[in-house]
Parts: sequence; structure tokens; C-alpha cells
Amino acid sequence: MRSRLCLLRRATSVLRSLAAALTATLLVVLMASACAPQSSRVGAGGECFLATDCAPGLICIEQADKTRLCSDDLSRVAGRPASDGGAEADGGIDEGGTSDDGAVPDDASQPPDTGAPDTSTPPDTGAPPVDASDD
Repeated sequence: MRSRLCLLRRATSVLRSLAAALTATLLVVLMASACAPQSSRVGAGGECFLATDCAPGLICIEQADKTRLCSDDLSRVAGRPASDGGAEADGGIDEGGTSDDGAVPDDASQPPDTGAPDTSTPPDTGAPPVDASDD
């Protein structure tokens, strides 16, 4: 009787260890599957919600019926296409001294903006002038 009780305790201990190991393994597998991407990226013409839903080279564009589809057609995107970042062959500046986008070009004669307030002229803190004819 005593040997059966001892054997039962030992079996219970082994089963508990096995259950704990199985639970830990299952937890690791579940966590790994939760972090994995749930779906593959959508191809051209597929429905999307974010730009990251679309395959590389495609963007998510809202259609007239308010659905969003992956496409490589940028004609429906607002704004101008991004430039390559370099200056144009003619310098990108017209005769008026502005660049093609209307911004004034950087000039070396202007001091750099340091972000500090301009203190070159003291502020006027005196009373307003009194008109002599009001006396």
C-alpha cells in the first residue's frame, strides 16, 4: 500500500512537470504566432486600409466610391511628385530670383537663423507722443 502511494506521488510529480513544460511550450508558440504578420500584402487592385497593406511599389488610394485599392497610378494623388532632390539642369532659378517652387533661394549674404530673438533695435517702451493741439 505504501509503495502504491509513493508511486502515485511520483507519477503526480512527473505529470505536473510535464504539464508545466507543455504549458510553457504552448505559450511560446502562441506568442510567436501572435507576432507574425496575419496576412500577406495585397497586389494591384486589391482592397487596402493603409499603405502598408499594399505590396511594394503600390500605394493605397481612395476611390470615388470611398473604397481604397492598391495601385501604382499616382495621377489621383494630390500634390506634385517628389523631386529627385537635386537642382535642375538650368539651376532651377528663374529671372525673378525665385526657384521653380516659388521659394526664394538661399543667399550667402543673409545670416543664418539661430532661433534667438532679434535684439538689434531696442523695443519702444515710452509713452505715445502727445499732440500739442489737444492741450
